[in-house]
Amino acid sequence: MNPDWSAAWDAALAAMELEADAVEQMLRHRDRLEQAPERAVFTPPTGIGPLPMELTDRARLLMQRQLDLSRELSIAIASNRQQSRLVNRTRREGSGGGPPPVYHDIRT
Repeated sequence: MNPDWSAAWDAALAAMELEADAVEQMLRHRDRLEQAPERAVFTPPTGIGPLPMELTDRARLLMQRQLDLSRELSIAIASNRQQSRLVNRTRREGSGGGPPPVYHDIRT
């Protein structure tokens, strides 16, 4: 086996793992993010040949991790849309001539 071929695949999988790490961090801290952090987007390498057999298990685990993250992202997006619709509906209902609804915390 060509060591450069295996090293290229190892580097590609490592880059994909870093991308997955970044997505996990974003999901974990999404309530505290003002805006999504900028990060490098993974670009698949070209011309590195087929996946070496010794990296198959790692690639399978990474693929499952990406599928799980995709599911979590879909849920987060749906939740965000639901919250956005609620806020927009509250704003529309509050604009019926009077001031918008306001919550005052009177606890001291």
